[in-house]
Amino acid sequence: MTTTQPSARSAPSLYLGNWRDIVAIWESRRLTQTDTQPRGPGLAELHYLGGRASTWSVNQIVAHQGIFRDETRGLRYTNADSFASEAWYETAPAQTGSLIANYLSYTGAPAPLACRVSRRHAAVPQQPFIVIRYEIENTSDKPTVFNVLDHIQLANVAAHDPAMAVHAWHDAQRNALVADMSASGQFVIVLGAFQAVEGFQIGNPDRRLPDATAPGTLSFESNGTLGGNADLRAANVDMAFNQRLTMTPAKSASLSFYLVIHRDLPSALAAADAARAKTAEDWFGQTASDYAAWLSNDGKGKRTQFADHGMNTMFDASLIAAKQMQNPALGTIVASTNPFAYGYKNWVRDGSIVAIALDAAGHYSEAEMYWRWMASVQGDEGSWKTTYNFWNGAYMSFVEPEFDSVGAFLYGVYRHFRTTGDSEFLNALWPAVQRAADWILRSISGANGFGAADFSIWEEPERGLQHNSFTQTWFVAGLYGAQWLAELRGDTALADWYAGGPASIMTALQRPASWQPPGAWSAGGYYARGVNADGTPAPLQDSSSNMLLALGVIDARSQRARNHMAVMLSALTKNAYGLARYQGDIYYHSSPFDPAGDEVGGIEPAWPQMSMWVSVFESLGNRDAARRRMRWFVSTAGRGYMPQGEAVSNITQLSVESSMCEPLTTSSYILAAVCHRGTFDMRVVPPIYNAGTYKPLATSFSAGNAAQWVNVPYFLGNLNALPKAAASTVNKVYACNDDAALHLRIDNAARALPAFGAAPKFAIRIYAQDFDYAAATLPWGLDREPISRPVSHVFERRSDEDTFRHWAVSGSDWAAQAPIQSVVAPQWDPASGRIEVTIPIERMRSGAQSIGEVWATLAITIATPSNAPGGWSDGNKLMLHYRLSRADQAWIFGNIEE
Repeated sequence: MTTTQPSARSAPSLYLGNWRDIVAIWESRRLTQTDTQPRGPGLAELHYLGGRASTWSVNQIVAHQGIFRDETRGLRYTNADSFASEAWYETAPAQTGSLIANYLSYTGAPAPLACRVSRRHAAVPQQPFIVIRYEIENTSDKPTVFNVLDHIQLANVAAHDPAMAVHAWHDAQRNALVADMSASGQFVIVLGAFQAVEGFQIGNPDRRLPDATAPGTLSFESNGTLGGNADLRAANVDMAFNQRLTMTPAKSASLSFYLVIHRDLPSALAAADAARAKTAEDWFGQTASDYAAWLSNDGKGKRTQFADHGMNTMFDASLIAAKQMQNPALGTIVASTNPFAYGYKNWVRDGSIVAIALDAAGHYSEAEMYWRWMASVQGDEGSWKTTYNFWNGAYMSFVEPEFDSVGAFLYGVYRHFRTTGDSEFLNALWPAVQRAADWILRSISGANGFGAADFSIWEEPERGLQHNSFTQTWFVAGLYGAQWLAELRGDTALADWYAGGPASIMTALQRPASWQPPGAWSAGGYYARGVNADGTPAPLQDSSSNMLLALGVIDARSQRARNHMAVMLSALTKNAYGLARYQGDIYYHSSPFDPAGDEVGGIEPAWPQMSMWVSVFESLGNRDAARRRMRWFVSTAGRGYMPQGEAVSNITQLSVESSMCEPLTTSSYILAAVCHRGTFDMRVVPPIYNAGTYKPLATSFSAGNAAQWVNVPYFLGNLNALPKAAASTVNKVYACNDDAALHLRIDNAARALPAFGAAPKFAIRIYAQDFDYAAATLPWGLDREPISRPVSHVFERRSDEDTFRHWAVSGSDWAAQAPIQSVVAPQWDPASGRIEVTIPIERMRSGAQSIGEVWATLAITIATPSNAPGGWSDGNKLMLHYRLSRADQAWIFGNIEE
């Protein structure tokens, strides 16, 4: 087993929660290269989600940090802002889920620390406290007395009002310091020690020595002691413990504390007692056990078993990070653990993809929380704003509109329901699903067939509104999901109605950019960024358009898909496996919108998320390349396999800090990994497609003229066309008509069929509604199995006879009609599994309505001998709602080969 190592870049900030009502944020001394605010390392924020919703966003502390003295050498390390550090979530079995922060170099020190110092944090799941343990090892060659100060400064939101002072006191029984902040409408905080301590101090940060109420940090810096002030009422309060540790060379010691936050004093003291009832080691062990159980999720959690241990560690670390970045009370998911540039925003699109990844990895309750929250803030018209507040879900203005979230919501709700079968969930969210699907349909332009224009994933208003391929992809996939949800609810009419939206958008995506109106398919052989809102092409080669292939909106096995990916990789590849957003991209380098100046040292930095969508595509046909791309992703992750920010420097291969860690980026790895392992497939096909193309063709002997189908739209009925797949599985169907006949080409999944008369036998069957809706119908097939749309006709040829059979409804049963002899009977190519069928239109209609105005549902299947009625059973059915088209009508697209 190999182990790909991550980069040396440490996450500047990480969230830490107890899965219930506490969320803390650990920060290093600098959040970015341009950060000038004095900081940690330590906990910089503490939020309590168990009180009033209006206070969830309130940070209750200024800092909870450690500082040190080397009493043996007379050295002070008492300015926390001078410490470099590194931090990550642990994945090792005994420590899983805890956050470890290592203290590194100390700016301005006359000598490096004689001890290795770590501060480990466990927000124990479902417990009302955080456990903190200092782990100190003497790395010098002589005995060392090392003095540790652990202190917390509280943040009184009403410090200006003397009536709202904080009352803090020493609780000797609990070996704790208690601060009651209820006068200002805040909470009770307890800092307690698991072991005996040398000193304590409750101080006022606004006072200075020799005042007895000066903060403990000052006396500790001065002489290594604390004054022991045991009671204080002040606008601002700092509480501290200290303890000296005497260690011989190579020996280790530890100090442990607990941090409680609760709504009132009795609850806080009870929580302190609960913390003291076990050892700190016990709590770290319970945290590890709880996280291990969560990752497993009673066997539903999906884990990876790559030969590269680093890839497996990255997967677990990504899931832990995603869990930590979700608000456990609300379900929102913060867009980055670094609050420097993006604050505390929940990007609806980003959170949607994180929830999709959580569902894909078997963590359904977390995904459900997000989908339910998202439904709760949906606009009345059916769409969403771009960003909302992580703490309370309130709307936050940002670049608008961004409509990709509408499709992502529909897709995510469908995937969640299809996996869990939770009908209560679907019933609760169904109104939101309908509003979102209806909104997409209303947004479709009559001028070009695209869904609404927006600023999409890259948020570049300077380019103007565009019908972005990325957003259009989500519209199609989302409407496919909405179709399925309607279908599963038994509302086939609504499923058929929703089919019109994807057909319109797919037609626009497949239309050449040189046509009028322009589509997204460029003459260069790729899907462009999209089409501008003013109707002009937007020809940029943009890696976000690869989502078309990852979601299966464009068939990954089509020639167009292969051409598109070849163009994108040629134009945008960085360092072998990275992918830039687009050529000339200056974001994170010299853009006026850069979060923290030049973080990458050059244009076109790689965006790891974009590489993972390529990996998803490669897993379908080039699995070695997909794994290499995932290993590259792992190698650019942060220390401890922490998620990257949005981009990685092509020069240093280090992540940008200003958006690190980003859950969307790490979720792209989760999805790539489960797709590669075969435990998830991002692609989705609908229960029924709209179709309609006028093109004269002829069924050729042995279906040997494949070239005539090259530009005919085709529709997928099965995603996994594999050599070992069943010969009776319909993989895709090409469909067109001329004035006299409907022409179909059916490719099976096995890509092979028996020769005429050879075993095993098969039969090609096409069920069809009457195009004039005048003939009688039946809701079942020849094998008496239900068909979701009532049909009037069946057309069949069996592999051991030349007869082209036709059945029609007579009374309540199927009745044989005269065989069809006016066209060549259906033909097939045994070597490819390709079948060609021509059906005279006159045999499919009972009236004479004009071609171009009539539609009928077709159900195409391959039957095999069985014990079913009639001796045959139908395989899977690919459903088309087909328009008999005129020569002057635009084709309705699904996929296309070239």
